Amino acid sequence: MSIPLFDCHCDTIVEAAAANAHLRSNSLQLDLERLSRYSPCAQVFAVCTEIEHEPQAPAEQMLMRLNSELCANGDIVRLCLTADDIDLATAEGKIAAFISVEGAEQLTTLERAYSLGVRCIHPTWNFENRYCGAALAEGGGLTDAGRDLVMRAQEIGILLDMSHISEAGFYDVVAISRKPVIAGHSNSAAVMRHKRNLTDAQFTELVKCGGGAGVNLYPDFLGGGKNIASVVSHIEHFLSLGGRHSVFLGCDFDGVDSLPDGITGVQDLEKLYCELLRRNFSEDCVRDIFWNNLYNIFRRAL
Repeated sequence: MSIPLFDCHCDTIVEAAAANAHLRSNSLQLDLERLSRYSPCAQVFAVCTEIEHEPQAPAEQMLMRLNSELCANGDIVRLCLTADDIDLATAEGKIAAFISVEGAEQLTTLERAYSLGVRCIHPTWNFENRYCGAALAEGGGLTDAGRDLVMRAQEIGILLDMSHISEAGFYDVVAISRKPVIAGHSNSAAVMRHKRNLTDAQFTELVKCGGGAGVNLYPDFLGGGKNIASVVSHIEHFLSLGGRHSVFLGCDFDGVDSLPDGITGVQDLEKLYCELLRRNFSEDCVRDIFWNNLYNIFRRAL
């Protein structure tokens, strides 16, 4: 059985840099060789320098490292700069790779980030910046600079990810957006109450704007038994809110220090696929969650 995979978030390049490891093969939660078992396959690679201060802390060094790693492994991965590039990568039998940045304060300019291949940004990470408050800091909404950031990002073709933004900021972004926005690695607050999870009202807004949410595998965000069944619970709840075409995967591999029982890395996502089928999810629905939903969102947003 050929299993597709389009995952919206991993922090592998950051962890690989810290461990002096590489993307092709490593002992982390994700690498290119394990990703290549899925077909078709796409992965969003996140960059975050984790510097908690202003002024700007450019992430260019890490972006260049990521670009270098992708180029060195061009036999199995293609850096995607447009939605059409996903189809090109698939036709070549390669992983489609996208680049995101967590925390817009790390960017010198959006245009510079775009030139380095960035196609997705988080206005904030885990702390308030000049653009907006953060979910974990319970900050305020968009500033004037934040509104300019949102409008310019959507103008040039950068997808906005709301996973770390404050609730007030979330609604400010949705109110002015002209394109779909996502919460690329966030779960349901109704299933597990956590500042990083989405309320039903937030998820409904993502559905309305043509975006969606990526289910995160971090046990602290899952609750329940912190196992594959807990992952399914969040998927089921999002589906119950009209999310048939808006729920996807945002596993957060190498951004979390633990995973649900039964999952040790990207190679084990087959277990989730099979569990959904075992629970009588249609294969069309499962393939939508694993591939089609996020694929279609990227096409609309870029």
